[in-house]
Amino acid sequence: MKKVVNTTVRNLKDLKVQSKMMEVMKTNQQVKENGEIPDPIQYDSTKKESSN
Repeated sequence: MKKVVNTTVRNLKDLKVQSKMMEVMKTNQQVKENGEIPDPIQYDSTKKESSN
């Protein structure tokens, strides 16, 4: 059985593109300092996960 690896990049070319995008992204702190609202929380550890 082949092990499945979840990743945002599949090869070196994609990694380089992703890295360049990340270099220019603002941190949550920088976003807040500009009076903007950062992305919503993607995961809430207080909620129970449903088993599928």
